[in-house]
Amino acid sequence: MLAALGRHLGLGRRRDTREPGAFNHISLGSNCQMAHALKTLDLRTWSAPFDWLFTLPEMVSDCLADDFAALTDRGQLESIPEAERLGPGITRGRHRLYRARYGLECVFNHHDPAASDADYAFLAEGVRRLRQALSAEGTRNRFWLMSHLHIVPETVEAICDGLARQPSRNHLTVLQLLPGHPALRLVETDEPRPDLRRLTVACASAPVGLRLADPAEDAALLEIVGREASRVPAQLA
Repeated sequence: MLAALGRHLGLGRRRDTREPGAFNHISLGSNCQMAHALKTLDLRTWSAPFDWLFTLPEMVSDCLADDFAALTDRGQLESIPEAERLGPGITRGRHRLYRARYGLECVFNHHDPAASDADYAFLAEGVRRLRQALSAEGTRNRFWLMSHLHIVPETVEAICDGLARQPSRNHLTVLQLLPGHPALRLVETDEPRPDLRRLTVACASAPVGLRLADPAEDAALLEIVGREASRVPAQLA
């Protein structure tokens, strides 16, 4: 019982010592579903900031453009009052700039870096690791972004441009989910540039938390991600 209470309070929590390697699979959001899929497939081996945030591709592009200065600006972080949260322990924090710019009412779901030094340190460490992966010349990074909301092609191009400015070698795979169709299937692939591959995936169910609502569809989506991960883009070969 004391051990469980300690875990709940964060006591005795070990520092995450995992670091970027020579080849990395990294989630760019738009929520924790993409990171969870990579972890389930044993592809994600360290924590990056977009693993656990609610984002939009436009916000990701902004973070790359300003080297995460706004994301880690403590003056922009704000706790969501408990009365406005969707439940105990969730929808805990917002970001003033991204709320004003993109209407994101919640960015930090299970963490509150505005109120917790430990949560802010967790955010800062994730940013440090991602900066390390981006700045290391010769490092190969396979980035992934998935959303059931419409992904604007021009925004994806801006993200790729931001990644291309880094010393590392980077490739982005985008999965556009289209809920409301009879069954899950890969309906289209497109490679408009060497550092970008776009997949359009029709599905019946929408995302709920870490996965699609239908377990069978979620398993099928994982198979698609796994097959894609087994293909090494020429950009990273």
